Amino acid sequence: MASRKNHLFTLQAISCESWNPGDYYINPSEKLMTKTSDWSVVEHEDYIETIFNMAAFKAGDCSYILNSDFIDFKGKDGEFKDGLHKMYFPKIKVEDNKKKIKVEDHKKKNNVVGSTSG
Repeated sequence: MASRKNHLFTLQAISCESWNPGDYYINPSEKLMTKTSDWSVVEHEDYIETIFNMAAFKAGDCSYILNSDFIDFKGKDGEFKDGLHKMYFPKIKVEDNKKKIKVEDHKKKNNVVGSTSG
């Protein structure tokens, strides 16, 4: 059985024959997609990098949604240099994602809202 591939953008996932609505990293707004010459996304083995030329954007122009099933927000990092805003989002490994889904399923089945320690 072939392994599923995550796509950078939602539109790529939708156009794929084996489309699954969750197989993407980034869902850019329509407004952002009209300014593709002023931003880019690079997929690396372990992380996703977004680069924005901030001089070309006004507030609200560069909105996008990141898929938390495949991106680790706790490990994000970024820098602003020479008018470029770069963000680095670590990918969640497939094994870690499977564990996360199992925990979430367990919580749903057992109606667990949160957790406490102590």
